[in-house]
Amino acid sequence: MNTKTILQLIIFFTIIIFLFLFLKNTFYLNKSQIIEISESEQELFEETSDSSNKNKKNFIQNLNYSTVDSNGNHFNLNAEFGEESEEDVNILILKNVVGKIKVKDKSEIIIKSDYAKYNSSSFDTEFYQNVLGLYEEKKFYSDNLDLLFKNNKAIIYNNIKYFDNKIESTADEIEFDIIKGDIAIKMFNKKEKIKILQK
Repeated sequence: MNTKTILQLIIFFTIIIFLFLFLKNTFYLNKSQIIEISESEQELFEETSDSSNKNKKNFIQNLNYSTVDSNGNHFNLNAEFGEESEEDVNILILKNVVGKIKVKDKSEIIIKSDYAKYNSSSFDTEFYQNVLGLYEEKKFYSDNLDLLFKNNKAIIYNNIKYFDNKIESTADEIEFDIIKGDIAIKMFNKKEKIKILQK
């Protein structure tokens, strides 16, 4: 045999040994490495993994959203804490919320609340629980305020107390036009009158 043939045989056997070791370590496991799962354990494992996936939520701390519309009006939303809604991925449930609206050539509107639902696709925001609003000399407290950007409106309702300079009033609903600054105070029952107190 010449050296060329011997060299080819050595290379051939080396390749065969490497292939054998690769296949053995990759595809063939010892019985001790194989763990059999009974049907009851498998169901338990599937239930546990499903429930852990359901409990996974996206939590955000110290979040800030800012947007500017085509007219140059600014909206800024800050929250201490937020989490994704289970019903809709576009909705964030926020805690300890401060919203600021700066309409072009108008005073800033500030809204604070314990909680809010923020829609990331429409920017509409539903403030609720201990809502406080400040605009120029006006101040109001309520349980709810819906900020509707498409309509450029804020609708304030439930347990409203409205203060404007030395006037205090209570009503069922206040509709505020963000662009014009117009305010409409309403009662749901037409027979009831808006209560206005002068200090």
